[in-house]
Parts: sequence; C-alpha cells; structure tokens
Amino acid sequence: MRPPALARLLLACLALLLAWQAQARPQAPAAATGESGPRQLTVAALELPSRDDAQWKLRREQVAQLLTELQPDVISVQQVLQQQGRNPACWLASRLRYSCDFVTADPPSQPLRHGNAMLTRLPVSEDGVTLLHPPGTFSAAGMMRLKLGASLLNVYVARLRPDPDEAIARQHQTSDLMTWISATAEGMPSLIAGDFSASTVELVRSTPGFQPARRNPGAPAASGGGASGHGLDVLFQVKHFGGIRQQPILLPADGDLPGLRLGVMATLRLQGDTATAE
Repeated sequence: MRPPALARLLLACLALLLAWQAQARPQAPAAATGESGPRQLTVAALELPSRDDAQWKLRREQVAQLLTELQPDVISVQQVLQQQGRNPACWLASRLRYSCDFVTADPPSQPLRHGNAMLTRLPVSEDGVTLLHPPGTFSAAGMMRLKLGASLLNVYVARLRPDPDEAIARQHQTSDLMTWISATAEGMPSLIAGDFSASTVELVRSTPGFQPARRNPGAPAASGGGASGHGLDVLFQVKHFGGIRQQPILLPADGDLPGLRLGVMATLRLQGDTATAE
C-alpha cells in the first residue's frame, strides 16, 4: 500500500507547487492589454478677478480651495494682468503646487503686462508662444506638451476675442492659431483651452477636427466675465479624445459676497494609439 500513498503525496505536492507559481506569476504589463497609464484628462478654462479687485483679495483662498478639491490636470486662465512679476494666476499655481507659464505679447520691461496663463500639475516637456494677427492686448497664444502617463499631448491656450471683434479679424486669428497647431502638434493629440467670441457654429467651422466640450450650443456660455459668443470652453480633437463631461466652476455666495462664475472644466478621455514619451 506504500506506493499509492507515496504517489498521492507527490501529486499533492505538485498541485501545491503549481498553485504557488500561478499566484506568484506577475500580471501582464499595462501596454500588453492596450493601456499605457492614465487616459483621463481634466482641463479647466477660467477667468479670475484681477489682483486689485476686492473680490479677488477677499475670495482668493476660497478659489484655491475649490480648485484643490476639483484637481484639474490643466488650468488655462484668461485676461491675466501682471504687475511687477506677480499675477493672480501664478499665485494660484503656487498654492496648488502647479507650474505656471505666463503668455504675453508685452515686453518684460513693461510695468503692467497683459496675457493668459497655463497652469498644470503634469510634467511639461516643451512649451511655446506665438502671436496672432491682428495683434492686440491678449493676442499671444501658448502651447504646452504634457506627459499623461506614457502618452504625450499638446494643450494650446488662446483668447480669440480680437479688438475690434469682427468676423474677419476672428477668422484671421483663428487661422493663425490653426496654422501654428499644424506646424507644432507633430501628430500628437491636441486641444485648445480658451475664450471664444465666435458663435458655436462659426467656431466649429473655423477649427476643423475640433469639437467644443460644451455639447449644448444653446446653453449659456460659462464665462467669468459674461462675455458674448461661445465663451470659455475646451476644444478637443475628436479623433484623439472622447468627451466625458463638462461642468461649470462656480464659487458660491458667502454672506454679503456674491457668487463667482469662474469658468468651466472638461473631462476628456484619450482614445486610440498615441505618441509615447521615450
């Protein structure tokens, strides 16, 4: 009877060994399953009160707390006024521990400089600035190349509200921006965060391949300044992104202080194959 007992013992030991090997076997890497890290991206388009505005001085800590809770990956801030190297957008970035790039056409020697700002908590591999024509106070556009997981993507920030705000001027500025995107995107997924004075129909027609995150063209434009036209939004390339949702960013009223309509935040998802960082 000893041989059968020995055989059963050997089989039991073999079964335990196989089970242990199965548990110890490493999981397949994300790339093998078609994933390459995070694929979801949140982008906010904001307009903040100026540094000298009483609303900003009284409520900037609340704005910082609100954005700390929302944690957008990228924040674009429109109509930023910088005095002596300081502006509310970069103050906000310091509180959030984001990087801050101030995009302006004004020379460094100018005491008061006008521009937009790009804030992000993602690694930045490249950035750039261009001028849009006709030139104006806020006619500089910016670009950041960001790393999201193992993927690279481009975020462009622009204020397409020329002065005077006429159709031909809007078309010229938008054409300049699209030409710059074509020259710098290098085939990577791209989006545009900004403020747009064109109607939704005109905006979609002048930015082929891009789609506004605000899906309902009839809805009021979510803009900090209550500006006309499409307003603050995020345009994304439909071949590279899928829109998940878009929400207003509102700071509720606090006692005698009225509510602040700061802007919007879009949640997007990268789709398909994308360029990866080396």
